[in-house]
Amino acid sequence: MQFRKNIIKFERLDSTNKKAKELNKEREIPEGSIVICYEQFAGRGYGNNTWESAAGMNISATWILKPNFLKAEQQFAITKAISIAVSETVKFFYFGELPVTIKWPNDIYIDDKKIAGILLENNIRGNDIRDCFAGIGLNVNQVVFHSDAPNPVSLKMLLEKDINLDYCLQILSENIQIKYKKLRESGPDALNTEYLNLLFRLEEPSEFISNGKKFAGIIMGTDNYGRLEVRLKTGEKKLFDFKEITFII
Repeated sequence: MQFRKNIIKFERLDSTNKKAKELNKEREIPEGSIVICYEQFAGRGYGNNTWESAAGMNISATWILKPNFLKAEQQFAITKAISIAVSETVKFFYFGELPVTIKWPNDIYIDDKKIAGILLENNIRGNDIRDCFAGIGLNVNQVVFHSDAPNPVSLKMLLEKDINLDYCLQILSENIQIKYKKLRESGPDALNTEYLNLLFRLEEPSEFISNGKKFAGIIMGTDNYGRLEVRLKTGEKKLFDFKEITFII
């Protein structure tokens, strides 16, 4: 399996994930194929989140994966693989002192600023994962952001120079292939330690909001289903699913 062997390019798309799913439905797309566009005008994150990307400035792409070696209940392992791969890509270009971390479940941060977002959409049949569409938005050369996102940053803002997008895509795709191969060969727990060590604010006192209530706690990690484990002030450990908890940054 060779990632980047089949790159499907478009000038303008509303969503690379949406287009990847449409193409894969029309015909079987080889695993490792990438759907990429010059301008994505309706990029999405989880829930109702949107992703701003100026034309020709950033990476907006979707990798098509066929992780049939995983069961549906193991799908968070793919989130770990992709998140780590994007983090390592950022580290490849950025050598600063500010830490690169994964803000649960899969936003990539430098210190307290967001540099990349990931949207994984899985096609599940029965208890098997048939297809995975791994959409990645990585801020590369954009320096002005117009959306209401409170904390965006890009590689250019940090490095004060342009990054070649084709080269960045190459490094990113290589990292995805490495982590995905490790997952395939070593099983769903193969990347647990790497992911845990990259977690944003791991074992640090933090503030959160859940069900409209503000509270303090300490992130201890995640369970096998991807739920966030937080130790409350009382000492109780509580698990939160996606969108059940919000960080106060």
